[in-house]
Amino acid sequence: MARNKLSWTLVAALSCFGVSAQPVLAKPVAWDQQDQTWLSQQSEHFSIHFLDGHQQNAAKALDIAERVHRELLPFFKFPPQARTEIVLVDDFDFSNGWATPLPFAQIRLIMSPPEDVNSLEANDDWLHMLIRHEYAHIMHMELASGSVKALRKVFGRNVFLFPHALTPSVLLEGLAVYLETNKELGYGRLQGSLYDMEMRMEVASGELKDLEQVAVASREWPLGSQYLYGAYFIEYLSATYGEDNVQLFLQDYSRKLLPYFLLNSSAKKAFGKDFQMLWSDYQQYLTTRFDSEITILNQQAVVGRELDNNPFLQVTATGTDGLLVNRNNGEDRAVIAMLNAKDLKKDDLNWQEVVNTKGVTAIDQHPHAGLAVSRIVSYADGRQLNDIFLYQNSGWIQLTERQRFRKVRWMPDGSQLLASRKVDGLSELWLLGIQSGDQPTQVWQGEQDVVLGAFDVAPSGDYLIAAVKRPLQGWNLERLDLNKHQWQPLTDSRATENSPVFLPDGRIAFSADYDGIYNIYVMEEETREITQWTREIGGAFQPEWQPDLGLVYQAYGTDGYMLRYIEQPQALSVFAINRQQGRYDYPPAITENVEKSEPEAYSPWPTVRPHSWFPLIQVDDVSTQAGVITSGSDALGRHNYLLAAAWDFKNDLANFNLVYGYDNRWVVAVESSHSFDKFTQDNSEGYRIIRDDFALLQRNHLFTAWEDQLSLHAGIVWDKESLVSQPDFTNIGKYRETHEALTGLALTFDNREAYLNVPGIGWGHYVDLIAETNDVFNADYSGEKYQAQWSGTWDLPGRTTLTARLGLGYADDSAKAFRLGGYDTSEETQLFGRDTQALRGYDESAQRGHQYATQRLELETWLARAERNWSLYPIGLGDISGSLYVDSGAAWDTRKDAKQLTGVGTQITVETKLGYNLTLPVTFGYAKGLDNDKGKNQFFVRIASFF
Repeated sequence: MARNKLSWTLVAALSCFGVSAQPVLAKPVAWDQQDQTWLSQQSEHFSIHFLDGHQQNAAKALDIAERVHRELLPFFKFPPQARTEIVLVDDFDFSNGWATPLPFAQIRLIMSPPEDVNSLEANDDWLHMLIRHEYAHIMHMELASGSVKALRKVFGRNVFLFPHALTPSVLLEGLAVYLETNKELGYGRLQGSLYDMEMRMEVASGELKDLEQVAVASREWPLGSQYLYGAYFIEYLSATYGEDNVQLFLQDYSRKLLPYFLLNSSAKKAFGKDFQMLWSDYQQYLTTRFDSEITILNQQAVVGRELDNNPFLQVTATGTDGLLVNRNNGEDRAVIAMLNAKDLKKDDLNWQEVVNTKGVTAIDQHPHAGLAVSRIVSYADGRQLNDIFLYQNSGWIQLTERQRFRKVRWMPDGSQLLASRKVDGLSELWLLGIQSGDQPTQVWQGEQDVVLGAFDVAPSGDYLIAAVKRPLQGWNLERLDLNKHQWQPLTDSRATENSPVFLPDGRIAFSADYDGIYNIYVMEEETREITQWTREIGGAFQPEWQPDLGLVYQAYGTDGYMLRYIEQPQALSVFAINRQQGRYDYPPAITENVEKSEPEAYSPWPTVRPHSWFPLIQVDDVSTQAGVITSGSDALGRHNYLLAAAWDFKNDLANFNLVYGYDNRWVVAVESSHSFDKFTQDNSEGYRIIRDDFALLQRNHLFTAWEDQLSLHAGIVWDKESLVSQPDFTNIGKYRETHEALTGLALTFDNREAYLNVPGIGWGHYVDLIAETNDVFNADYSGEKYQAQWSGTWDLPGRTTLTARLGLGYADDSAKAFRLGGYDTSEETQLFGRDTQALRGYDESAQRGHQYATQRLELETWLARAERNWSLYPIGLGDISGSLYVDSGAAWDTRKDAKQLTGVGTQITVETKLGYNLTLPVTFGYAKGLDNDKGKNQFFVRIASFF
C-alpha cells in the first residue's frame, strides 16, 4: 500500500516564507488593553501606526524617518517603491527593533531607550539611531534591478526576488551598523568603546572567526558577532576600496536571480576578490590594527583575581553574608548564589545557592528586609515587562504586577524601595512600600530624551547618584536630592560613566571609558577628584563593594565576562574631573517638521492584501498538480493568513489549504487533500483515492494565571475521510468513511525554560488536561474523550537533561479510538483532535483502543557545535545532540486486557542551517520494539522546524 499525500501547510510555509536572513513573519503587537485605540499617520515615504497617546512620539518618528531617508538615499541610490510601514510599540522593557521587506517593507520600533552599557548606549537619540539602523535594512533589502525587478512585477514580493535579504546577516547587520555610525559627531556602535573592546579581545584571543563561522553565528561567544564582525568588515571594505565599490557590490548583486550562489561574483566585480580572500585580508587588517594596543595594555595591566568565569554579564549585589550573584551560564537553571569571603580566603570557592531564578535583571539586599529583585516576565498577550519580587522566609512575594520597574534599590530603613522604569519612552522614579496596601509614589519623571540609567541610594537616604543621559549629550553622573527633587551634575564629559555605587567611606565607584577603555574609577563627591582602580585589557564594569572581599567587578576577556576582585585597590592615577571636560553637543535629531497627514483610526485593509504569489507544481506517478500559494499580514501583525490551492489534472481533483491566525489567540485552518492507496490483483493495479477534509477553530488563552503559565483554551476539530474512487477489484473490501467532529476545552500549564547551550527544553514542566465531546455536531462518532499528559525535564550537570512523560486517554465506546505506534511525536503537542500517541519501535496503529497509557524516559545531551557554513552556499551546521530513550504504553478497550509494549532507541539531531539563519533540525533515529510479535527495527529520518 503506497500513500502519497501532499502536506500543503509545510509546502506553503516553505515557499512563501522562504529562508530569509531577516524575520519575515511579523510578530503581532500585544493585545489591546482597555480603551486602547490604534491610529495611523503618513508622511511622504512612511506610514506609522501607534496607540492613541503616542502622537508626539509618532510625529517625531516620522520627522526622523524622512531625515534618514534623505541621508541614506545617496548611498543606496534607489528608494523603496512604496511607503515603509512603521509600528511604534511600548510593550517591552528592553531596547530593540526589527525590519523586514516581507510581505511589505516594515519596521517595528520599541520605544524604551537603552539604560545600560550594551553597545546601544552610544546614541544621540534612541529613535534616531534605531530608525537609521532599521531603515538601512529596508533600503538594503529593497534593492532590485534588471530581471529581478521585472519579475517582482509578475510574482510580487516573493522572498526569492529580494537578493539582499538572502545574504548572510554579517553583511546585512554590518552595513546597518556602519551606516548608523557617525564618528565625527560621536554616535553609533562603531565609534563606541564597547565594540572596540569586543573586537580587541577577539584579536587578543588569537582566534579571529572565519567567514564561515560568522555567516551562521548564533550561540558562540561573542553573541551577536555578525553585528560586530560585520560592522568592522564593511568599514574595512569602505576604507580599503572606497564606499563607491561597496555601492557597486550592492547594485550588482541586486540584479542576481540566483541568490546565495552569486555573492562572490558580485564581490569580484566590485573589489577584485571573492569574499573568502577579502575576509582573509580583513583578519590581517584587524590583527595589525589592534596588536600594538594589546601589547601595551598587557604591559600596563592591573587586574583583580578571578572569582568566576562566565561569558554572560551577571547581575550582582552586595550581600549581608557574602557577594550575591545571579549565576546564568546558558546551560543550567539561573540561580542567585552567595560567595562568602571566608571561603575564598581558604581557597575554596564555595558558591552557596540561595534560590533559583528566571529573568532577573536587578538585585538588592537589605540586612533586615531581605532580597529584592526585578524580573522580566513574558506574558501571553505579547508583552515582556519587569516587576519586583521580594524573597523573604524562603519564598517569593510579588510586590508589583505589570508595573515595569527595571532597577531597584532598598531605602536605608528597609521599609521602602526606590525603583525606576521606562513608560512611553520616559524615565521615572518611584518609591514603593513593601507592606500590603502601601501606595507607590512617583518621585520624578524625566522629560523627552532624558534617560535614567543605573543608580544607587546614599546611606543617608537623602539623595541618589545616577547615570543620566540628557538631550544632545552623552552619559554623565548626576545627584538627585530625594527631598527637593532637584538634579545636580557631577560630571560633564564625553566618557560613558555608568553603574555608580556608594563605597563604605562615602565615595562613589563607577565604570567609565575616559581613555577609550572601560575601567573602574572612584570619585570623591566634594572635591570631584577621580581615582583609577583598574587597568584592564578588555574592560571593567558593574563595581560592587563587598566587605571582606573589597572591590568586585566584571571584566571582559577573550572568553566573555568574568567576576574579579581586588581586596585592597591601589590608586593607579588621580585626576580632577574637570580634566575630562568635553561635551558632545549633538545636532538635533529632527532637522525639520515634515508634512504629515492627520492621525486617523488604524485599518488593516491597506496592508493585509496578498503581496506575492508563487507557483506550485507536483508531478509523480499518481498525480499531476499545479496551483498557487499566497499569504499576507497586516501592519500590526495581527491578521496572518496563508492560502495554497492546486488542481490535480490527472485525477480531476482540487486540493487546498487555508490557515488564518489573529494574533496568538485565534487559529482557523481548513484543508482538503487526497491520498492514494495502491492495490494490485493478478496483473492489474489501481489506486483507492481518499479525500480528507479537515477544519480547526481554536481560541487560545481564554483565561490565564500565574504569569500566564496556566492557560485555558477552546477548540473545534472537524475531520472527514471519504471515498472518491477505487479499483473494481473483487478482493477490495468496502471502504468505511469516517467523520469526526469534536468540541473541547484544554487547560495547560507550562513553566519550561530553554537555555542557549542545551538542546530542546532545559528545565520545567508541561501539563495539559483536555476534555472533548462529539455531541455538539452530528458525525459518525458520539460521546466524550478525555486526555492528559505531563512532561517534566530536569537539568543535569553540563548540557544534559532527563525528561519523563506520562500520557493518559479515555474515550467512550462510541467515540473514535486512539492509536498507538510510530515515531512521529508531533501530534502529541496538539491540543484538540489528538488521537495518536507515538511508540517508537512499532508500526503506526500497532494498538488501537478507547483507553491508553503511555510512559517515556529520555536522556538528551549536547554532543558538539559546528556552527559553520559551507563557504557562502546556503547550507551549514549548528549544534549536534543525541538522546537515548525508552517508550512504553498500551491502548485497549474495556473488553480486552491491556498489553504493554516497550521500545528502546537512540537518535542524533543535527541542526542544519539553511539560508544562513533558518535552523532546520534533522533527526536520524533507530528504534527497536521489544515485543516479539509487533516489535520492529526502525530506522527513521525526521525533519522538524517551526512555521
